[in-house]
Amino acid sequence: MTRTEIVCDNATALERILERCPKHIVAAIPLGLGKPNRLLNAIYDVVRRDPSRSLKLFTALSLARPQPKPGLEARFAQPFIDRHFGADYPDLDYVLDQRAGRLPANVSVHEFYFQSGAWLGNDTAQRHYASINYTHVARDMATRQPTLLLQIVARRGDRLSMSCNPDVTLELIERMAANGQPRPYVVAVVHADLPFLGNDAEVGLDFADLLVENTNDRHRLFALPREPVLPSEHAIGLHAASLVKDGGTLQIGIGALSDAIVHGLLWRERDPAAFAQTVRALSVLRSPGLGIECGRFRTRAIWCQRDGHGRFHASAQERHPAPTCIR
Repeated sequence: MTRTEIVCDNATALERILERCPKHIVAAIPLGLGKPNRLLNAIYDVVRRDPSRSLKLFTALSLARPQPKPGLEARFAQPFIDRHFGADYPDLDYVLDQRAGRLPANVSVHEFYFQSGAWLGNDTAQRHYASINYTHVARDMATRQPTLLLQIVARRGDRLSMSCNPDVTLELIERMAANGQPRPYVVAVVHADLPFLGNDAEVGLDFADLLVENTNDRHRLFALPREPVLPSEHAIGLHAASLVKDGGTLQIGIGALSDAIVHGLLWRERDPAAFAQTVRALSVLRSPGLGIECGRFRTRAIWCQRDGHGRFHASAQERHPAPTCIR
C-alpha cells in the first residue's frame, strides 16, 4: 500500500485523477448510493469536452431524482422533490445526458441493474446493459480491468468504512490482486452523513490512494420515499428481529418490510424486555380470543391487533404519541 494522499476539494482531486489515470479511463463505480456525484460529474465533464479522452463507467442503479413536466406537474411535485432529495442534490450529468440522448461518443455507461422503468425506450442504455448476477459482479468487473475506483465512504479517525457498498469493492480489489492485475487508483470521498459500518466493511486509511474530505461540499444522501408500514409487515418485522443473534448482522433490501425489520431490531436493542413481551403476545400459540394492542409500533394512528383467527387488523384510534414509531 502507498501512503494515502488527502485533499480537501474536488478540483485538486480531479487533477490527481487525471495525472494518475490514463486518457482512456475505465472506472468502477459502486451501485446506488456509493457514487460521489460531484467528483464523478467533474470527471465526466473533462472527458466529454476532450474527444481525445474516453470514459467507460461500470456501475449499477444510477439514481436520479424525478423530472416533472413543466407546468402543473412541476408546481405540484417540485416542492416535494426539493424537500425530500434536497434542492442542492447534484444529479449525475451522465444520467441526464443519456436520458436526453446526448451522451458523447467517447463515453459509455454499462450498468448491471437499472432503476425501475428509468430506461424504457432508451436504446443506448439498453444496448450497454450488463446482465450479471450480483454474485458475479466483482469477477466480471475485474475482467474489464478498471483503472479507477471511485466511492463515497465514512471516516472515523484512521479508519474508513465502505458503509452501504462494501461487498463488490473489496472483492474486486482482492480478485484483481489474485489475478496479478494492476490495482486501480482508489479514490475515497468522505461523506459526513454516511453511517460508519464496521466488521468486514471497515478498512484502514491506506486502502485509498486518494482521500477527498471536503467539508464545504455536502449534499443530502439520496433516499427513496418511505411507504406506509402495514400492521402485517410490523408483525413480520418483529418476528424477524427476534431471530437475529446478538452481535449478528442481517442484509435487507429497501421498502416497508425492511423498515419494519429495522424498527424491530432498534426496539429490541433499546427496550429488550418490552420487545420480548410483545413478540410472545403476538404468538399464534396464545389464547385465540385475545387481542393484543401494539401501540409501540404504530404508523400514524394505526394500531395492530390480532383477532381470534390469528389475523392482524388495524384499529384507527388516537392514543398517546409513540416516540419510536416509523413515520
